[in-house]
Amino acid sequence: MRKTILAALAVACLLPVSLAHAGNEPPGIPLPAAALTGNVAAVEQHILAGSDVDQRDDFGSTPLIISAVFDRPGVAAALLAAGADPALTDAQGSNPLHIAAFLGRKEIVRVLLDAGADRTLRSASGATAYDYAAAPLPEDRKVFARLRAGLEPLGFRLDPDAVAAAKPEIARMLRPSADDLSGIDFTPVKRADFSVSTPEAEGLDPLLVAELYREAEALPRVYSVLVLKNGKLVAEKYFNQGSIDTATLIQSAAKSIFSALVGLAQREGCLPDMDAPVLGFLPELAGQIGDPRKADITIRQVLQMRSGLPWEETDPTLWKQLMEGDHLAPLRDFPLVADPGTRFNYSNFSTDLLGVIVTRACGTALDAFASAQLMQPLGIRFGTWEHGQDFHYPLVHLTPRTAARFAQLYLDGGHFQDRQVIPADWVSESLADYSSDAWVTMQHLDHAGRYLRDLGYGYQWWQATAGRHRINFAWGHGGQFYGLVHDLDLAVIVTAYPAWLEHDSRNWTHERAHLNLAGKFISLLR
Repeated sequence: MRKTILAALAVACLLPVSLAHAGNEPPGIPLPAAALTGNVAAVEQHILAGSDVDQRDDFGSTPLIISAVFDRPGVAAALLAAGADPALTDAQGSNPLHIAAFLGRKEIVRVLLDAGADRTLRSASGATAYDYAAAPLPEDRKVFARLRAGLEPLGFRLDPDAVAAAKPEIARMLRPSADDLSGIDFTPVKRADFSVSTPEAEGLDPLLVAELYREAEALPRVYSVLVLKNGKLVAEKYFNQGSIDTATLIQSAAKSIFSALVGLAQREGCLPDMDAPVLGFLPELAGQIGDPRKADITIRQVLQMRSGLPWEETDPTLWKQLMEGDHLAPLRDFPLVADPGTRFNYSNFSTDLLGVIVTRACGTALDAFASAQLMQPLGIRFGTWEHGQDFHYPLVHLTPRTAARFAQLYLDGGHFQDRQVIPADWVSESLADYSSDAWVTMQHLDHAGRYLRDLGYGYQWWQATAGRHRINFAWGHGGQFYGLVHDLDLAVIVTAYPAWLEHDSRNWTHERAHLNLAGKFISLLR
């Protein structure tokens, strides 16, 4: 979206293109240029001449996309009436409805919706047109400024304040109607492992829940979506390769489970001091650490992602060591990115290290410890847990309902039935925010998707603001999401294709889509 329209694109629209003839001669102005300038008569003449209304310029833009950028609703209407495809995207993966919503082009949105444009389609950023209208980001204005600087000589007009004023109405236009949502079934399966209820009985708007599932149905990699309210399962549905009994890799959502295991180790007396140095548990590194600051790294700092350890995905050698089992190499060999305790820096190795410490401190295999201290008291069990000798990198598989039980445990302060499974103080400490400087991606964004803003980080749990709610969430690659909305006693669980070792832009598109799916739902809760 942010690179959708460049000056070069607009100039390319003015270049001659190959035009078909069908009884009428096309006008002298190329179709892309006619769309750019709002010349409806020339566009209609092209249509009569049989010109391809979905032709693309060298930058992948169709005439309909150009009409959305330059706010030419008459042109858009003519093109749509002639069969132009509103689902076609530009080279950056945005269709005309995405662009119109992003730029606040209200009349273009209306024309597209009247023509039946699919409002559930997502851009390469994983956003629907509604997401662009309802959840504008601060950096959007920088995009507007760049577009104005490059395209105003060609007739591009954009008032950021007018865009902001238009977007709430555009968002209302893009919401589905009650008729659109009729017939969507999300009734939970009745089993002994969960109390079930309905959204209405627990004070939730059933249409909002139906909207969540309508959007989930359009996502090819979502496996399941579950909603819990007041400790009861009120909505549940499975998609694609997902099922109620299928345990799938939860990726970095396992970090929150490892955090729980550290708290349980503290309760059992294995790890009484969270401010103990981690090197005390790694005698094989004695004499091998050159940076004296590494001796100051504590368990608490590792929990908080404030140890100064590097993010493996920024260095191919570091990532290879983590994946191939040289699990202590990052601590031994790689320079710190900050003094311990001074700032947030995401690190998969940090969670790996916590598993090693719990295993050694408690003198038991980590899976056995987790089963005895966490899973058995909850009446659940892990699926596959891939591991090495010391139960290193947390490749944990859970069923959706097991994930839901774990999320509900944290909503309930660590209490399940008649037992305090995890100490309440540990739950509170884990869900606190220690990093107002938390970030995601190489660009160090302070938001995940368009709805989860002002990121924070606790003990291997994320924090964010979504609408009026401050939430905690476990988050794993591929778009695994266990969101805790404390003020509503609500949890939303999304499981998905885990995309193991797949980090290309296509996979991030799907991940952002899943975050936006959950974030939108939470932001609309009242």
